[in-house]
Amino acid sequence: MSALVAGFLLIGYLLAPGVIYRLFFSAYIPARRYQRTRTEEVVFSLLVTILPFFFSWILLAHTPLGRLPTFHLGPAKAEAYRDVFRSLLPGPELSPSNPLVVRAHLSEAYLRAFLEQGRFISLLWLFCAAEGWLSGFIVSKYGDYSADQRIHRLLKRFCDDFLLTYVSEWELLFTTRSLPRSQQNFDVEIDALAADILYRGKLVDWFLDQDGKLEGIFLERAARYQQKDLERDREHGVSKPRDSYWRTIPGAKLYLVASTIANYNIRYVPPSQPEMTLADLRARFGDDTVITALPPDDSEDPINSP
Repeated sequence: MSALVAGFLLIGYLLAPGVIYRLFFSAYIPARRYQRTRTEEVVFSLLVTILPFFFSWILLAHTPLGRLPTFHLGPAKAEAYRDVFRSLLPGPELSPSNPLVVRAHLSEAYLRAFLEQGRFISLLWLFCAAEGWLSGFIVSKYGDYSADQRIHRLLKRFCDDFLLTYVSEWELLFTTRSLPRSQQNFDVEIDALAADILYRGKLVDWFLDQDGKLEGIFLERAARYQQKDLERDREHGVSKPRDSYWRTIPGAKLYLVASTIANYNIRYVPPSQPEMTLADLRARFGDDTVITALPPDDSEDPINSP
């Protein structure tokens, strides 16, 4: 019985609040995902449970909410707690004269204590959910905090010192969450040097192991830099723009293994506009529209040429 009560208290007051907090926190921003030790999990749950526990105790001990709903079952609350506590202590066995009455009374005490604790835990979990939701909301506005406003400076420092410690650093690097709201739709592009080859493309996904370490990244619109072609042209005195040495890699996505990446550069750029086809133009302007193709970029300009 002692193990059952201890398990109930451990799950209700420590483990479940931490899970609920992360669940509602992740509604705005994914929380850090890695394999915690039991000690780390308990410490985390303790930190996020302090304020909800205090508010729950205040409401139940000093407001009429502590008597709702009213339980008309078994002994009074204080007596029920005393009976449960005594039953958990080592002592003599139940009296054999009338064991059924003693067991029935003890069962009612356990049930009354369970209902009383259930009321407290329900309120505790509700506050943990609200705390997680509010924390996620504060972090989601991180990019909009201005150094010119005192309240923004306090919120930014609160995020840096506490809330962001529970967010994966890759989530901040590989997304636009740290940017102002006006730039939230920007694309994240990466230049990555992997296996002595320079790649670039739009980052669309990444993968972490159970310890939070990067395993790999997926790139769209991937291209490979032709370094050998550049060196050959330099030997022959050929001068070309550097962008001309990028070669598009066939395929929808390119996967790069993190262990092969020596370094990478992250850029946040405005989203590229999709190219309009002739069918799109005719659907927009009408079938009678005359569409003339533009000359190549390297052609001579008949107006501005000397």
